[in-house]
Order: sequence, then C-alpha cells, then structure tokens
Amino acid sequence: MVTTAGYGRWASPLAPGDVARAKVSLSELCSDGDRLYWLESRPAESGRVVLVRAGADGPVDHSPDRVSIRSRVHEYGGGAMCLVPASSAGAFAYVDQSDQRVWFCDGPAAPGGEGSATPRALTPEPPEGSVHNHGGLSATADGDWILVVREVHTEGGGRPTRRVVALSTRDDEPSEVTLLDGHDFFGSPRVDPAGERLAVVAWDHPDMPWDASTLLVLPLVRAGGRGILQAAGPPWSVAGGPGESVGQPAWCGDGTLRFVSDRRGWWQPYVHPGVPESGSTLRALTDVAAEFHGPDWVLGQCTMAELADGTLVARMTASGRDSLIALAGGTGPGEPLDQPCVSIASLCAHRGGLAVIASTPDTPANVWVWTPGRVARPQRPSAGHALRGGDVALGEPFSLAGRSGRPVHGTLYRPASATTTAPTDRPPPLLTWCHGGPTSSCQAGLDLTVQFFTTRGFAVGCVDYAGSSGYGRSYRCALWGQWGVADAEDCLDAALHLAARGDVDAGRMAIRGGSAGGMTALNALAAGEGFGACVSWYGVTDLLGLVATTHDFEAHYTDRLLGPLPGSRPLYEERSPVHRAGSMRGSVLLLQGTEDPVVPPAQAESMRDALAAAGAHCDLEFFEGEGHGFRRADTLTACLEAELAFYLRALHL
Repeated sequence: MVTTAGYGRWASPLAPGDVARAKVSLSELCSDGDRLYWLESRPAESGRVVLVRAGADGPVDHSPDRVSIRSRVHEYGGGAMCLVPASSAGAFAYVDQSDQRVWFCDGPAAPGGEGSATPRALTPEPPEGSVHNHGGLSATADGDWILVVREVHTEGGGRPTRRVVALSTRDDEPSEVTLLDGHDFFGSPRVDPAGERLAVVAWDHPDMPWDASTLLVLPLVRAGGRGILQAAGPPWSVAGGPGESVGQPAWCGDGTLRFVSDRRGWWQPYVHPGVPESGSTLRALTDVAAEFHGPDWVLGQCTMAELADGTLVARMTASGRDSLIALAGGTGPGEPLDQPCVSIASLCAHRGGLAVIASTPDTPANVWVWTPGRVARPQRPSAGHALRGGDVALGEPFSLAGRSGRPVHGTLYRPASATTTAPTDRPPPLLTWCHGGPTSSCQAGLDLTVQFFTTRGFAVGCVDYAGSSGYGRSYRCALWGQWGVADAEDCLDAALHLAARGDVDAGRMAIRGGSAGGMTALNALAAGEGFGACVSWYGVTDLLGLVATTHDFEAHYTDRLLGPLPGSRPLYEERSPVHRAGSMRGSVLLLQGTEDPVVPPAQAESMRDALAAAGAHCDLEFFEGEGHGFRRADTLTACLEAELAFYLRALHL
C-alpha cells in the first residue's frame, strides 16, 4: 500500500544507525593466488582497520586482535599492508596505527587462524623526540625484504623528511637499508621479480603528485654472502617532470615497467623496457580519452592488473562511470569486460581472473571476483541495508555549460520509495552534494548516505565541479587560481539548471560538503541566490589558517589553487568563507571533530562566530576524538540525525 507524506518526511527503510554501521570502507585488495585479502575500516569498532582473508571458508579476520592497521605517511597514509611471498601461507607485513611501526606476521595472526602467528617488529622504536611513519609497503619476490616509505618528524627539526627503506624479514640480516632519498615525497616503491630494479614515484614541493611527478628506477644488487639489498648506482628517470603526472608503477611478467602518465591530457597506461639504455622509448597501451588512474591522496593505488596469460586489465573512467577494460596496446579503447560494477576502487589478479573492490548502481561497495565466462560475484556478506527495488534512486547523469562556458558534470538522484509518494506535483527539495579533495569526483555506485535522503523524499544532485578528477588534466587544472570561485559557481549553476528543468524546487535547495567540499558549499551559500541552507562536515573556512596549520603534504597545495604567499594573501582572505559570512543568506550546520589536524576546531568556532555576528543562524556540533573524516558509527549516526533535522527546519518541510 502506497502512503502520502510531505517531502523529507517519508518513512525510510534506512535508519541513521543502519547507514553508519554499513559505512565499512574497503581498501588494499590483494591475492596470494588462492585467497583474497583486504583492509576493512569498521565504524562499529570505532573505525578500527582489520585485515580480512577470504577463501573457501569465507571472509575471516586475519590480522591481530585489537590491532588497527593504518599508515600516517603524508597524513592520509595508504599502503599499510602487503603480503609476503615465499613465507608461510598468509604471511604479511603491516603498519600498526598506534605506533606506526612495521610488523611482520608469518601467517594468520587473528584468533582462530591456522596456527596463529605472533607479530614481530621490523622497525625499532624511533629515537626520543622523533616520530617515524611508514607506508607504501611492498615485498620482494623472495619475501626477504619489505620496501617502505619512511617519514621522519623530528621535534624542533622543521619539515619532515622521507626516504625509501628496505626492511629485512630475516633475523640474520641487518634490520634496514636506506635505498633512496633526496626528494620531498615518494610514492609506493616496487621491486621487479628478479630483485634488480626498484621503481618509485617522487615529487617535490610545491607540486602535488597529480600536478607534476617523476618515475624513477634505481638499480639494485644483493651485497655480501647474506644478500643485503643495496643500491647499485644512481636512479634514472623514466617519465614525468614539469606539467606531467605519473603514478602506479608495476613490473610486468616480461620484465617491462608499467605506469600511468597524463602527458597526453589523460592518465593513460604506458610500458617501458625498464632499462636506461632504452632512452625515452615508451609504448602507450591505449589512446582513448579516458582516465585510468586517480589523484594519489594515499599510497598504493592500484587500478590495473596483469592476468596469468599476460592480459592487462584496467579500470577506465569515462563520463562519470567506471568500467573494466582488457587492453591490447597501442590504440583503441580495449575490450570491455562483462561485469555489473560502475564504481571501482581497486583491482588485482586472482585465480585466472580478477578481484575488484567495487559497487553497482544498487549495491554498496563489496569485493567482487570476475572470471572469464562466469558471472561476477561478491565475496562479502550483504552490507545489511533494507532497501527494496523501488527504494533505490538510480543516478541520472547530466551536464551543462556553466557561467564560465566550461562544462559542469553531475548526477541527479530523484526521490524514491516503494511505499510513499508526495501529496502534490510540486518538485522535491534539492540537496546539492560537493565532494572533497577538491580533486575527487562523484561515484556512480550505490551510496547509502545518498539513499538515506532520497528515500525520505529529497532529490540529491552530486556535482563534479572544476578540479574534479575523471575528466582529464585540463578539467583537473581548471581550478588553478579559481578555488573558492569556480567550484562554488559550478555547484550553484548545477542546482539552478536542475530547478530550471523542473526537476527540483527552486525555493527549497540546500548544499552540503565535507573538507574542501565544505568550503565549496559555504562559498556557494555566500552567492546569495539559490541555496537556503548549508551543511559543512569538517569544512575549510579560513584559508590562511589552513596554510598555517596544515601538514607537510599539503603545505604548498594552495600555491596553484590560489597563488603563493605572501603575494596572494588578499585572495586567501577573499575566498575564505569566514570572511564571507555577511553574504550568507540561510542557515548553516557545522559538524566538526575535536582532533582534526587538517581543519582544527578553531576554524569551525570562528565560522560560527562570524555568522552569528552577521545575524545568520548557525549550529555547531563537536564530536570528541574524531579527526578529519569521521570514523565511528555513533558519530556518523549523530551527524545524519542532525543533518536531517536541520534540513526539515531550514527548508520548512
């Protein structure tokens, strides 16, 4: 039976707690040829990150009980674990979140594992007054060495330093060897199967890795009778440099080096012989205008995999959707693989086929296995949501020419319910979604937070504004010098476009975002038209304050987005939401963690005070112990409850 209820007040099958508990983040997928492994960040366990193993016995915890696996390199981490071959089945190395040391487990460590192993530290405690972070883990083919990026913070020592270090897994070897330093940042190091070459991406201030980076190869040698891994000469450059972003190096079965580069305007895959005498000989694996990589906010990104027969399969992003493509090399888009997923985070070769972390339009992120000739199947139990077919809002892509003439991309999710309808023909209220980064993008797969609102009668418009990834280098660079303007204008133009089409109610539109997206949302509200309410999750409000307190990875991020200081100081002030409070017409809700190192709580307090002084309504809610990106189920539940109640009041629903 279908009932009638006002927009925003539909009876939804998704309770806030259901959404929060289902927000399990999956990452770092890998295979030992027989079983799959991945990391799970679990809101129900206060965000603890667990290594999971899936084989014939189904998914089980593989890492030590009560340990959380997470890297802090570059603040955002990544590459926090790797499998260690040529050891016992299930051997792995990992970074313990609590001490940032690298530990080695020669087999399953979780209770109930096959002969549970005891973790052994591969790195010592750092000297007093120092902090050592590790990430980007990978192992040599013989399992004797773990390659890591080490980040060293020294009390009173200025900026942190980074280097590539090899850690021995054998008791009779020296504990570590420094292989490479001399750059501000390093990506994930990878050693070829023969143990003779190390490939790694490096970049330096003021560049971000998606702006300009270099792919280096370092020759290696095993020295002495014990085979200590050492550099055999200086590194040499394969690709990259000013105006070119490279990433994701990996060694193919034939000894060639595979990587991505945006030298032709798109992140596309290339192969190189991997030896210096080959000069600049590169071979493109496709010429299709699409993205095969994403911005390296974390270490260890993997969107390509080589199958057992040598076929290279890659994730391809085009028009806001992901697909899997088998690449023949040279020209053309390759052959698409028949599988249901439209948002793909990572992949690896597995049992003659592939495994991916991905989502479909109507199922949340899961680990899927694809084998030629068979139907792709998920590996994890259902995420536990109660959506029925009629409850799922499917994304409808849209595009428009913004006021700048540049294209604006987005996806509309209309209200959907199997049991409820609106009482009138009046269009629904709109929630405009601003992703963070600002280099991120909308995802086409099922997002339960989006569905939380659409099942209650809201329309949601997700916008890929200028600077978003997935549309080539020029679109990504369109935000240079325009942060705080182009992004906000694009989101406003998208909302006005949907209203002009009659899809949403022009008189009841709100905007929301997190981190950089929170700043975009607040600046869009300051335009004084279109939006009547704004929700900011740990959003940037003071750009000068951001530069003063941010970590080293982002120390010069704003140099291109706004301009270098001190010359561009007036621009930083002009684009900061805290200085635009007087132009904001509508209500604001700020959601802020008390332990946020990127956007400190003082920014949220200053924003609240500025809005109060301007006579605008602002609610500020703090969440104890949360950082930049909320992880605990109770926090996520409280935020969704607060956000829903806020929209009902602010939009008069």
